[in-house]
Amino acid sequence: MKKEKTDVQKIVIDSGEAFNKLKECKLVLTDDNLYPLYKDKLPECFVIPAGEKSKTLDSAKEILNEMAYRGIKRSDCVGAFGGGVVGDLLGFAASIYMRGIRWINVPTSLLAMADSSIGGKTAVNLGDIKNAIGTFHLSETYIETSFLDTLPEAEYESGMGEIIKTSCLDPTLFDMMQAGADIKQLISRCVTIKNNICDNDFMDKGVRRCLNIGHTVGHAIELVTGLKHGVCVTIGLKLETLMMRERISEPFFYELQVRLSRFIKDVDFPDVEKITEIAMHDKKNDSCIDVIFPVDVGKYEEVTLSKEEFAQRLKNI
Repeated sequence: MKKEKTDVQKIVIDSGEAFNKLKECKLVLTDDNLYPLYKDKLPECFVIPAGEKSKTLDSAKEILNEMAYRGIKRSDCVGAFGGGVVGDLLGFAASIYMRGIRWINVPTSLLAMADSSIGGKTAVNLGDIKNAIGTFHLSETYIETSFLDTLPEAEYESGMGEIIKTSCLDPTLFDMMQAGADIKQLISRCVTIKNNICDNDFMDKGVRRCLNIGHTVGHAIELVTGLKHGVCVTIGLKLETLMMRERISEPFFYELQVRLSRFIKDVDFPDVEKITEIAMHDKKNDSCIDVIFPVDVGKYEEVTLSKEEFAQRLKNI
């Protein structure tokens, strides 16, 4: 298969350049949790409320209006300083302002460092449909792992969900986790894995879909419960592998369940019918429900289930 032609994403880890790079930007977006902690090091910022509730078209419109008010030109640069919501939102605005301007992403959460800042996906939610409106627009990404020093435990656990997901796709990362590699090593390996996948399938039409393991059920749980994205990916990965257990290698299955259980707290499981209905309306699905799940380390499968079979498999867990 012919490889898609894309730009190469610039990703720099622990260079100490992040704040200087943000000073090049004509607008920097951050949230109201981060700004008080880092305002002495940041340029003047456009501050939004923290959390998924800000990831909307209305928020994007406010940012676009601010860009126009500041007279930002196509040759200018804007920046994001924050987690996945801030990066998704600013990246989306940058991708449609004057048909696309340069943007710098400085991820501050573990999830953003290991996953969402890589690969150029940007998006906002449309009502209850997560990431329904989006583009592909690569950032220059500057990862500084020192930001993890101020990361709340809940955000750390959320990020670990995406790292465990990625480890299912790569024997090296899977073994690194088993050996107790430190978080900086895990982030670096995740960046390499995801960047390689996205470089070969930038527009998400083929192999990049493997990054959606855990997400069919995970997105539905996220919408119903309001739990953090990575936590829902962890729960989704556990439930999807239980749903498809007969197709999964036994040693891998048991090891994965142990790893996932470390980061899953007691959760009131939402109604099966509600999860099924939400999964049916996920952007990845049409008349049936696609479930992408790991079958062994470095191997995955995709199955298409009817609404009825999907619901029955969930009920049988």
